Amino acid sequence: MANFKSVVSKLQKHYKDAKSVAIINNSGKLLYSTKKWNIKGDIKSLLASWASNSAHSVTVDSIRYSVVQMEPERFIATNRHKKGHLIGAATPDGDKYLVAHVSPKAKGWYHLAYPALARAAAMLSQGTKSAFIETEVDTEKGDLTQTYESLTKVGEIHVDPILKAEVEAFLEWIKDPEGLSNYITYYLQQGNPDVISQLAKYYDELYRLFYT
Repeated sequence: MANFKSVVSKLQKHYKDAKSVAIINNSGKLLYSTKKWNIKGDIKSLLASWASNSAHSVTVDSIRYSVVQMEPERFIATNRHKKGHLIGAATPDGDKYLVAHVSPKAKGWYHLAYPALARAAAMLSQGTKSAFIETEVDTEKGDLTQTYESLTKVGEIHVDPILKAEVEAFLEWIKDPEGLSNYITYYLQQGNPDVISQLAKYYDELYRLFYT
């Protein structure tokens, strides 16, 4: 059995905006929670709302969150009064759920929080190979620490389901009116030459990736 405290600790080290984290099973039992996060009385209503696939809002620890996205494997909600975000990820076997309160100051939370929780949730499954691995990568701006997971073995091609979930979350962010297009439109209107230059560079890289 995975060490709940260890998994949560690794998650919070990797994604520091996950300020409060809880692990619950599919029967509504609280298995682990970080200090001062009182959600025990909200678990059953949260799971019921999640399972309904039609809830518009949930209340956890006296904070009401508006549901943004709800699928069997993920739950994304936000507080409209800037009190933070609620993110949930199911383990691959659907036996447990990992839920986190994300800081209202978190940048890019919509496309960064769920992939981080999904990795941590995968670590709760028995026999998993999922892990957060830190490596130093040289970039034009110096050393950059990147976190990634690799399940590929020598001579074997394996599609990492967690990596796939990250790409799907990114695609959702691209399609969201408040996602990528909103950021691009804003900086184009601002006429920021540095950002526009970087956007042109990334567009060129994507074009060459798919069309050359």
